[in-house]
Amino acid sequence: MKFIFPFFCLFILGSCTIKEEEDFSYLERDLEHFELGFELDEPNSILNNLAKGNLDRNIKAVLRQHHDEFPEPAEKYWEFHYLPNSDRVSEMVFYSGNYRRCEQTNFNFFYNRENLLDSIVSNRINVCNEFEVNRLYTFNYTGEGLLKSIFMDNETSVEENYFSYYPNGRIKEIFNDFHHKGDWEPGFGVQKFYYDKSFSNVIKHEKIGLNSHYTYYYFYDDKPNPFKGLFIAASVFMPNIGPAYLSENNVIKMIEKNENNIHGNSFSYEFDFNFVGDRLDTYADKNEDKMLYIFYRVNP
Repeated sequence: MKFIFPFFCLFILGSCTIKEEEDFSYLERDLEHFELGFELDEPNSILNNLAKGNLDRNIKAVLRQHHDEFPEPAEKYWEFHYLPNSDRVSEMVFYSGNYRRCEQTNFNFFYNRENLLDSIVSNRINVCNEFEVNRLYTFNYTGEGLLKSIFMDNETSVEENYFSYYPNGRIKEIFNDFHHKGDWEPGFGVQKFYYDKSFSNVIKHEKIGLNSHYTYYYFYDDKPNPFKGLFIAASVFMPNIGPAYLSENNVIKMIEKNENNIHGNSFSYEFDFNFVGDRLDTYADKNEDKMLYIFYRVNP
């Protein structure tokens, strides 16, 4: 046995070191955009409202303050620059990390010969943690000139935004997926939009993910919404309340319902939009006593 035992130990130890190497080659594969796998509804008339890069040029900047239990509110800030004599945005600068302290992202807008968006290039720089992220948003059109999708590309991740339409050209659905290197399967979520009879405002909005389903109901004032039309991608944080990029007026009340909640609970939020003449000045949660009170100021 004294000869067998060492041999046995060597055999066991040897077998323990014989391990198949894990294959990480999938991390080196090229990032590709996923297709939906089915046809999207197309309109009878083409509006391309989300391809124009429009924003009311009276809006030069928006400051967002998120008040909670901390001594100072968390702040985010957007600056907007326009093409000469136009409502078309040429550049948006977004500051996060408590307004101009750490991080900013520059979005530069490029248009095609039809004055529709061709691409948006973003450059995100964080001076506190010393990193930089570049992204390209490409606007894809059908042969007839209809905005079909917006793709985002960078070195480590991609995003797809696919659009479905009502016959009159208004947005019906947005299918969105965001994935990184090594993700083999898409995880598309969908946003569904339901309008009032005149198709002026979105009154119902469903957000359906792989494991989530929320429904929102919106109520509006009668004043023009200056944020209508400006959309980059579902993942880009904007100073919107509700689907402002699709609606003519401003949301003054929102009801949120979690469809996966067996108790059917819903939550109601109210907002104040204050104008000076015909120009939006401030908008905020109506209840200032809320711990998570959010306040926006236009052109601070």
